[in-house]
Amino acid sequence: MNASATITSRTVIPSDGEASRTRTDCHVVPLVPDKLYALQCIVPLDGRVAAFPQSAEGYAPINCYLLKQGDHAMMLDTGFTAHREAILRAMEQVLGRNATVTLFPLRMNEFMSLCNAMAIADRFHVDCCISVLRDAAFWVDLESIDATDVLSANTRLNTILIAGDETLQVGHENPRPIRLYQSPVRLIATRWVHDPETKTLFTSDMFSGLHGATLDEDWTVDDPAEDRTTVEDMTRFLLGTRYWWLEGATTDELRRGLGKVFDACDVTTLAPGYGKIIRGRTLVERHFAMLDETLRRLDRQYMPPRYIDRDVVR
Repeated sequence: MNASATITSRTVIPSDGEASRTRTDCHVVPLVPDKLYALQCIVPLDGRVAAFPQSAEGYAPINCYLLKQGDHAMMLDTGFTAHREAILRAMEQVLGRNATVTLFPLRMNEFMSLCNAMAIADRFHVDCCISVLRDAAFWVDLESIDATDVLSANTRLNTILIAGDETLQVGHENPRPIRLYQSPVRLIATRWVHDPETKTLFTSDMFSGLHGATLDEDWTVDDPAEDRTTVEDMTRFLLGTRYWWLEGATTDELRRGLGKVFDACDVTTLAPGYGKIIRGRTLVERHFAMLDETLRRLDRQYMPPRYIDRDVVR
């Protein structure tokens, strides 16, 4: 699925310079200055990024987000280890070194959500990690090698446990509320986050299929005239990734859950954990409608269930 056109069938082989940039660059995008920043690290799509169909070619951003309120920031996802230094530099650029940071990996068993949590805790003042699992440090600490190191990690990273749909606060003085929702369509435990002040819905691994053919294009989409994504594109993306099981599923409840979130939230930006960011109410409404139609078409009353290997292109 591509924001501007269908990806060409040519094989994309990055030059040494391009490969270096995909490893080291982190684009800082002020979605709402002084309130919300996207940190986007670009990766080549060559069959090795499981979040995208094996047949996908081109490039895609891996996204982390900083919700800033005064001298406090909440970070949604922490990125891959390969991008660690770039992400730390980008955080310093946005926050300085004295800000207090709350970590919130939206998917506690995804590397792109949690790989850099402990490195950020070592570099910045991290007050806690929000988690659906107890002892967050045990889950995000990928580098400790013995019990002493694990104990040290737990003392450096306090856990705030969440259980369901609830409200959290960003900032200590004049805090702003954000609302958590169980992802209405999910394979693993995942939270969507709505920030009413910036009208942004952080959708983790949903609405995440927009990628690009070149390394130097925009990684946000805001012009409806340039968005040529179709229901067929969205269907191929979902069935070519972790959502292969939607084919022939009972999707009525999923559609109702999606509609409840859409009705409850004022959204002008869809901010996925990977893929291009979608901006503008017209595009937001269009992509919600396409996802709803995709789920309708995949329901078992129209399509029988079957197991499909990831290598099969649909």
